[in-house]
Amino acid sequence: EQRAAAQDPAREVLCLACAGSGKSRTLAFRIAYLIARGQSPSGIVAFTFTEKAADAIKRQVAKALDAVGIEPTVLGAVFIGTIHSYCQHVLTQMDVRYRQFDVLDDNRLKLYLISRYYELGLHSLQNARNARYFDTVKETANAWKTMNDELIPMTDVEKRDKELGRVLTTLKEHLDRDQFIDFSLMVRLVVEALQRKDPGALRVLSQVDQLMVDEYQDVNRSQEELIRGLHGLGCSLCVVGDDDQAIY
Repeated sequence: EQRAAAQDPAREVLCLACAGSGKSRTLAFRIAYLIARGQSPSGIVAFTFTEKAADAIKRQVAKALDAVGIEPTVLGAVFIGTIHSYCQHVLTQMDVRYRQFDVLDDNRLKLYLISRYYELGLHSLQNARNARYFDTVKETANAWKTMNDELIPMTDVEKRDKELGRVLTTLKEHLDRDQFIDFSLMVRLVVEALQRKDPGALRVLSQVDQLMVDEYQDVNRSQEELIRGLHGLGCSLCVVGDDDQAIY
């Protein structure tokens, strides 16, 4: 069954299997199979849930290529990594400004909010909710990520909660001003660029011939829109996952 999935010539392939059944291994061998059949390595993109998983898949692909006499160094032209790191790559190709941006993980985003607590207006949000200081920081960070992950328009947030909408609007402006970006915003910016048919985004994304997604059951809405958008540009799509592990 793994061999059949790795060699399936269909433009759209969905592999569902339980934990520990070799889904990632199948994806790795599909990459090796495509390269062995003449697919240009630079046209292959594989999304993984973590960088650790990406490293594991790279090792498996290299081993498979070596077994059939193909120099594993061709892997240097294949993108295997997280959706966030791919979106960061796309942004830097779209606009050189993003090459100067510093990436904030969840903890650093909260530290950013703390360091600019009054400047961003979090104190007003805290007072309006009669909330604690750190709860306000945590909930603001969560609201920011949820808004981006679910592609919620800023105007919708402002309609439901004027104070929160004002804080999130200010946060977006200040992140851009200070040249910071977080994981959720990376994906959203690329999706929005794709939706408005930005020439820079289309130039980079249209180079993808084969798109593969590991742990497909865990993608959120913005990531799903990116995958659909890439597929809509003409690339083949192969996803592997376990619907029993789905969190969305």
